[in-house]
Amino acid sequence: MQLGLRLPDFVGRRNGGAVLRRIWWQSLWRGGLIALAVVFVLSTQFLFQLDLYGTWPLPDILHGWLDYFLDLLTVGGCIAAAVAVAASLRIGSGAISHVLLLSSIALGALAGEALLLLRAPLPPDVSSAGVLFAKVARWVVFGVLTYAAYVYQRRAAKAASQAHESELQRIQLERQMSEARLQTLLAQIEPHFLFNTLANIHRLYQTQPGLGRKMLASFVAYLRAALPGMRSDETTLGQEVDLARAYLDVLQVRMGERLRFLLDVPGELGALPFPPLALSTLTENAIKHGLNPLPEGGSIEIRARVDNLELRVEVADTGAGLRQTGGSGAGLANLRARLAALYGEMASLDITANVPRGIRATIAIPVRRA
Repeated sequence: MQLGLRLPDFVGRRNGGAVLRRIWWQSLWRGGLIALAVVFVLSTQFLFQLDLYGTWPLPDILHGWLDYFLDLLTVGGCIAAAVAVAASLRIGSGAISHVLLLSSIALGALAGEALLLLRAPLPPDVSSAGVLFAKVARWVVFGVLTYAAYVYQRRAAKAASQAHESELQRIQLERQMSEARLQTLLAQIEPHFLFNTLANIHRLYQTQPGLGRKMLASFVAYLRAALPGMRSDETTLGQEVDLARAYLDVLQVRMGERLRFLLDVPGELGALPFPPLALSTLTENAIKHGLNPLPEGGSIEIRARVDNLELRVEVADTGAGLRQTGGSGAGLANLRARLAALYGEMASLDITANVPRGIRATIAIPVRRA
């Protein structure tokens, strides 16, 4: 058990004692206001005794109410002080803190009623213990009801704050997803890729028309597959595979024997929803950071399977590997942000070393039907 704030919070602060005193006075002031409100409400029952108005003049009634109010205020002040002491203690368990606060209400009521008995003792034939027990029990009932209302209000305010924070997080994730989609779009159709592809098509039409037509057909197929996916938050695995195939077809014409690829995706998985351009991001990384740095190039394998209601799509290359991979990693960071925005913690992106060489990137998402 320790005081309201932990000692590390005050390391390096010269005014640590002043902060503790301020917290103490804030607790006492807050508890005093609540006690004053409860005492005032309880004291008004004196004014609703209608038979008094026919027996006593109004000034005497008000004087009697003031005495009654001061008696209640004495007990309420003792309760407020006891609650302030209990509130300033740091308890790890929530249940123990509730019990401590409720016990402080009873102890404060007992101390206050005992002071009143010392000031105005009861007649000898009246049991002081019985009267004291009855009055303390009444205070405990009112205290428990007040504390329950306070806890309910605090929890409602906390729930509203959490809902507001969740809404802010949702908006932030949507913004990140939009930014990630934009970054993927910019990375997907890079100027050098477009210009190099068009320049290669132009050259091939002059030297090897057959390869030029093949490359142009693959490039058109690539654009037809890429553009619709950029305007949606989810496509199918089949559409993503078609896009990756068209992209690799274009590069295979350019790279020749330096690029070999294999697509192993069962047809029944093609209709499963999949994040747009996610597979293309991994394929581009495999080309740019894996195969391009090597004079001899390498191979790329794209495989998909369903395991325990989880769709796993792998892109493995035999390129330069993890140690020699360059780049800023912006594409993978954006892809992780998009997966988090779409699936939360149910999705993952793992980057591991491939055997015997290269990188294996695996996207895992929950299986959902289109």
